[in-house]
Amino acid sequence: MKTTLDIQSELKRRGYYKGKLDGKDNPDLDYAIRQFQSANGLVRDGDVGDKTLAKLFPVKSVPQVRRMVTSAAGRAAITQREGNVLTAYRDSVGILTIGVGHTTAAGAPTVTPGMKITAAQSDEILSRDLATFEKAVLDAVKVPLAQNEFDALVSLAFNIGGKAFSDSTLVKKVNAEDRAGAADQFGVWVKAGGKTLQGLVTRRQAERRQFLGGAA
Repeated sequence: MKTTLDIQSELKRRGYYKGKLDGKDNPDLDYAIRQFQSANGLVRDGDVGDKTLAKLFPVKSVPQVRRMVTSAAGRAAITQREGNVLTAYRDSVGILTIGVGHTTAAGAPTVTPGMKITAAQSDEILSRDLATFEKAVLDAVKVPLAQNEFDALVSLAFNIGGKAFSDSTLVKKVNAEDRAGAADQFGVWVKAGGKTLQGLVTRRQAERRQFLGGAA
């Protein structure tokens, strides 16, 4: 519900209203409304009805990130980067992992020492994990993405976790549509346990290339 002050303020911003912003009806406001109506093809009656309000305060569409899923190439790249190990192992910082980089933190199943899975189970777990991190990307990113950009961001989120991803400077730069700046941020995420790991350096370089449209 727009108040008289809202209407005065908007008409003043548009250059129609010359009076005081006092929230009160007055001859200057009536004149401004009629002038605005004439300029916008509306009935010049001075009544701020639905049609006048719609012209004066148009509803701005909010850009939506379209529903996206990781492409087959993106899935293959993540599998290659993570590996696909069917027996539970500890990663570089000691976290129990199985399949394609699956950890308990990503959701079911809980990874336990000595745990074994089949290739089919690994594929099923990967699909669930991808859905989790696809959602993390879609929730964090507010601008449209190309498929290669989306795949690269999912790969990063998959590796560093959804919260770290959503809080990152990289996401802020993506949302500011600073693609070059965002690409440079991949190189920030190269440490595990406080140490720079060459494997992560190589992975981030690949994700950066992928994000920019090059070979993953």
